[in-house]
Amino acid sequence: MAGRRLCYFGLLLGGVLFFLLYGQWLSAVVLIVLVVLPGLSLLLSVPALARIRIEPSGPERLEMGQEGKLWLLGSCDLPMPPFRGWLRLRRCLTGESWRYQENKGLLTDHCGGICITTEKLKIFDYLGLFAFRARHPAEITVIVRPTPIPVPLQEDLQRYLARAWRPKPGGGFSEQHELRLYRPGDPMNQIHWKLSAKTGKRIVREAMEPERGLLLLTLNLRGTDEELDRKFGRLLWMGGHLLGQGLSFEIRALTGNGLLTFPVAGEEALWKAVDTLLCSSPTAEGDLRQQVTNAAWQYHVGGDAHEA
Repeated sequence: MAGRRLCYFGLLLGGVLFFLLYGQWLSAVVLIVLVVLPGLSLLLSVPALARIRIEPSGPERLEMGQEGKLWLLGSCDLPMPPFRGWLRLRRCLTGESWRYQENKGLLTDHCGGICITTEKLKIFDYLGLFAFRARHPAEITVIVRPTPIPVPLQEDLQRYLARAWRPKPGGGFSEQHELRLYRPGDPMNQIHWKLSAKTGKRIVREAMEPERGLLLLTLNLRGTDEELDRKFGRLLWMGGHLLGQGLSFEIRALTGNGLLTFPVAGEEALWKAVDTLLCSSPTAEGDLRQQVTNAAWQYHVGGDAHEA
C-alpha cells in the first residue's frame, strides 16, 4: 500500500507542476481529477468492502508426508477489492504455532489437527490508498491422519467375548437358539412345529446372540511428536484389526478436556474418534493404564518406540 500511495503522491505532484507551468484548462482538469480520484475510489469501493468475504482454504484431510497447500481466498459479487493477510497455523496436539509460508507448504511430517486462522487481515479501496481492518473469518482445521503401525498380539480375542447369551432383538438367523413356550406376539415362523406336535404345546425356537464383554482401547494424549505419531498409528491399526474380526469396542482417551469416550462399531466411527482426538488438546497429568475398568479385554496404546 505504501508503494501505491507514493505513486499517487508522485502523480499529484506532477499534476500540480503541470498546472503551475502550463496554466491552461487541460492542466486544471488533470489536477482536479487527481485530487478527487482517492475519494471517488473510496466511494465506489464501499459496497464491495461491505460484501467481500475472505477465508482460509485448504484440504480437509491429508496423510502423513502428503503435500498440502493453503490459500487466503476472497469472494464478492462486485469487482473484488484488493486485500492482504497472513495465515497462522497451530498444532492442536502440541500448541506449536507458526506463520504459513507458501514455499514450504503445509507441514505434514507428524499427524494431528492443524488449526488455521488469519492475522493482520486488511482490505483496501480499489486504488489501494485506504486500508481497513477486516473481520477475521472463522478458523478451519486440516487433519493430518496417522499411518497405521502394526501391533503384535499374543492373545486370541475371541475367548473374551461370549460371557453369556441373550435373545436376539428382532429374531432372525442365528446359530444358537433357545427353546421356550410360545408367547402372544411371537412370529409364527419361529414355532418349532415338530416339537410342538410331540408335546402338544407350541414351542418357539428363539434366536440367541452372545452378550459380548467390553473390549477397551485406552490412550493418554500427551508425548513428543514422534510418540504421538506412534500412539495414533497403533490406535488406528488396533481399531482396524478389531473391526476386521467383526468386534465392536470402545476407545477411552485422557485429553486436556478430560476423559473422552468413543463407542466404535464400524470404520466410520473409528475415523470419527481418531479425527476428534487429533484435534484435541493434550493432558498434563493422569494415566488410564492405572485405572481399573470392567472390560473383558483392555489394551493401553503407548508411544514408546520399542513397545510391543
